[in-house]
Amino acid sequence: MSDDYGHQVRRLENQTSGMEHELHTLRSKLGEVEDLDYELRDIRGDIRSLEDDLGTVRNDLTELDGDVRDHIQDTEQALKRLTGRIQALEAHLLASGGAPLADLDTIDPEWKKLARTASHGWNVRSGLLPKRQREAHRLKVREYEGAIEERDEHRDKVVEAAGVLATQPRTSREFKQAVWDFGMSRTLAEKNDQRAQNLAGPAQAARAALAQDDSLRQAKASLIDRGDKAERKLNWLLRTRLADAIRDRALLPMWFVTVLGPVPPAHKTQEWMDHATQVLAYRVTYGITDQAVALGPAPDEYVPRRTEWHRELVEGLRRW
Repeated sequence: MSDDYGHQVRRLENQTSGMEHELHTLRSKLGEVEDLDYELRDIRGDIRSLEDDLGTVRNDLTELDGDVRDHIQDTEQALKRLTGRIQALEAHLLASGGAPLADLDTIDPEWKKLARTASHGWNVRSGLLPKRQREAHRLKVREYEGAIEERDEHRDKVVEAAGVLATQPRTSREFKQAVWDFGMSRTLAEKNDQRAQNLAGPAQAARAALAQDDSLRQAKASLIDRGDKAERKLNWLLRTRLADAIRDRALLPMWFVTVLGPVPPAHKTQEWMDHATQVLAYRVTYGITDQAVALGPAPDEYVPRRTEWHRELVEGLRRW
């Protein structure tokens, strides 16, 4: 009996020894965890310090970006002033060297007539519905016609289902399917009929607007066509005059040089010529004779073509 107790005591002692060893191990690990916790706190402190430094750097970069933008703007303004002085010097040198003066302001009466015809054609076209508005009207008509088509399609299905209900036994599969088809098609037919009624008024108004516009287009087609032809011819004449002046190395007017420069650029020459031609056409069309400002003053009040044309040209001139 004592041997059994001794065995149990030894077993308990062994378990106790093992538990003390595990406890010692856990205490060691706990110490390591505490060390890691201290290290983690230090890392968090370093991160907060880095974040503060990063915020300072960001603020510095923001200020630097503002300074750079200011310097760029100042440089651009200085470059524009320098360009203007160089152009003035070039003009002076050309004039002193006996370079011919380009005459871009003497307008043939026939050119003025072309400008009036082109302007009249543009005004006639402006009285027509724009393409976007015509498409909106067509969409209203298509929506109404679509509702009518769907309504009639479902009405046909109602009639077809009613024929099956009248001829097939109630217990047949065809009869049961027809009951479902009848109810569904009837609901859809009524829904699309109501939709068609709601769309009928706008569609009728859209049809009338399109018909009136079509009639006006047909009646004014010749005026619009003459205006288009006059505009193309005037642009060709003005472009030719400008090209001849550039070919002859003639001294261009100051109002031209201040916005487009003394010569075409090496790149995008075609675009430059097109824009210069439009500036000339604007001056011819509205009788601009200002020798300093290419387009003259902006219109005091809104005039459809002139105001829009002036705004487009001013925007385009910023590129040159």
